[in-house]
Amino acid sequence: MNLIFYSISDNMGSRNTKVSSEYPIDYGPAFLERVRNQHAGAEELPAYESWIIDHMGGRVETFRKDLLWQIRAFTSLENIDILDFGCGTGSTTVMLAEADSSNRVTAMDIDPESLEMAELRFRHHGISSQISLRRIQLIREAGDLDLPSGQFDFVLMNGVLEHVTPFPTRGAVLLEAWRVLRRGGLLFISETPNLLWPIDRHTTGLPFLSWLPSSAAHRYAVAFNRHTEKSDLDSRGRRGLTFRGIVRQLREAGYDVEVLNLTSAHNRLLPAGPPDGDSISLKRRFATFVLQDMLGRLLSPLGIPVVTFGPFIEYLCLKKR
Repeated sequence: MNLIFYSISDNMGSRNTKVSSEYPIDYGPAFLERVRNQHAGAEELPAYESWIIDHMGGRVETFRKDLLWQIRAFTSLENIDILDFGCGTGSTTVMLAEADSSNRVTAMDIDPESLEMAELRFRHHGISSQISLRRIQLIREAGDLDLPSGQFDFVLMNGVLEHVTPFPTRGAVLLEAWRVLRRGGLLFISETPNLLWPIDRHTTGLPFLSWLPSSAAHRYAVAFNRHTEKSDLDSRGRRGLTFRGIVRQLREAGYDVEVLNLTSAHNRLLPAGPPDGDSISLKRRFATFVLQDMLGRLLSPLGIPVVTFGPFIEYLCLKKR
């Protein structure tokens, strides 16, 4: 389970990124060197510089502005026990800790190098005392996670499930995240590619790649210079999940799941609406009309939220009853 993150809205990054002499947050040259080492071998890929910018504070700033706003459609994030499941280098953890100084945050990941970078990031932001960092081992089946059941009020899985390999172990990872939730707690899933979408918007930008077997997908991505020959394409997140697959896994295990996007957020693409001060483009208004106002009305009675219609499953909030 490689939980290295890429870019915010489209993880293949921007092909025309212009690199400034200053990054969004000044973590210092030593941190920058770690980021570049983490992406060594990918320098010739189109999205390389956008990945660097993301790790140098781009994601922290976006999460503060956008992701936190949408989470607060469901919970205040105040004085609660939080698990950042698959925290990577800690960008989402910064947002969760800053949301309220009384929050108790556990951040965990499988990659020791990412956790070291996360610790440096927390020190920079002055939030280390709020956060417990944990390295976990591969989760192969339910019960593998060394945490007691019912420990957390809120579990965040932001850009995580698509990186879990082998693919059949994803169900166990999801069930473990659910197990450690308290009754009444919330599991929030975002930035996970929608497997039904025909174009891989997460990793390569190539059509139909998500639907191919691993070996064929690897050759396809390398041929179009969207992946390097010696690295693992599956763990980069090229194959996502479906809303039905996520919810079915939990319900078949006997859990009572409430999809809050349907019951408390009025089935909107942005559960909390656009952040204050955001201007809404004509293109975005049209997409909202088609997906939310038209398709949403048709599919809501079937229990399908509009946040699962696009290239990514975004802002999906599930309550443990």
